Amino acid sequence: MLLGRNIIRKEATGDSFSAGVYGSIIATALVGALHEEHASPGKVALSLVSSMAVFFLAHTWSEITGERIYLGTRFSWRHAWEIALSEWPLVEATFGPLVPLIVGAAGGASERTASTIALAVCVLQCLGWGLAVGARAYDRWWQIALSAATTSGLALAVVGLEVLVLH
Repeated sequence: MLLGRNIIRKEATGDSFSAGVYGSIIATALVGALHEEHASPGKVALSLVSSMAVFFLAHTWSEITGERIYLGTRFSWRHAWEIALSEWPLVEATFGPLVPLIVGAAGGASERTASTIALAVCVLQCLGWGLAVGARAYDRWWQIALSAATTSGLALAVVGLEVLVLH
């Protein structure tokens, strides 16, 4: 989605980036909590997909409803579709960690290895969002690195809080 200061996918919006970041945080918390419980890769994958589907539907519908209340407008399938597309990155955040989980569920890796790799992918996604913020906002490498460290650190702190709540 994001390669540099001026190269962004045409249809990307602030909402779609926030949905992707939010999805990455939820995915990391869920995979982290289930990793600690030694859940099978198949169970983690199913939990991840079903949880994100519910979050996606809830976010989409709440945005539609909130806009209709605020603007006093009638329901529009076209606008609902536009909102759903802006929330879709929340679901896309599961694609990376799903790969090792599916491989593990299929027997291509040990259960623990598959779950550990999925968790590493989730953490790398959070770091990637931090790097994206830094690359867009700053010009100096140390500012980009500091932004990446603080942004991803805060995301992982939220993940830690979510894991504590789940346990």
